[in-house]
Amino acid sequence: MHRSRHRYQICLGLMVLLGIMAAGFEAAAQLNVNRFLDRSWGDYTWGAWGASREESRLGREDLVARENYRPSTGCVLRLDRVQVLPPTARRGETLALATIYTILTPDQLAIPITISREILFQGKSLGRTKSMETRQLNGTWTQEVDFKLPANATPGSYTLNTRVSTGYGMDQKSSEFQVF
Repeated sequence: MHRSRHRYQICLGLMVLLGIMAAGFEAAAQLNVNRFLDRSWGDYTWGAWGASREESRLGREDLVARENYRPSTGCVLRLDRVQVLPPTARRGETLALATIYTILTPDQLAIPITISREILFQGKSLGRTKSMETRQLNGTWTQEVDFKLPANATPGSYTLNTRVSTGYGMDQKSSEFQVF
């Protein structure tokens, strides 16, 4: 019985040690991820970027039927809508930049998509985002990105330019929003 207890204590001690080591590795990995995330938006000079969300709005089969799409027509890439929600905000508030786009290709393959955004004030660029790159299957997709206005943003009318591009083509749209 004494040997069993001793083995049990050794096993328990090893499990605790492994748990402590794993927690340390996880913390170090998270620190490295956070450093990468802090740098990944570094080329944007105005405002602060937050989380992004992407979801399918309409699948390939429904879209093919609605659009009367034929594979012989080639690739369809369309930027359906760009919105800033809410369209009027106070300095320092967080906005959702929403992009709805459609992709149809002759084959149901995930293709690389690049989404980039630029904010302008009085026609002057305040900076561009680092492009968001993803792979999407055919369908209509919604992507939202949180954007926090700077506390010292100049009140007035701003323009959000959004561009969606693939190896098949590009489409872009603009949306206005007000800061007060």
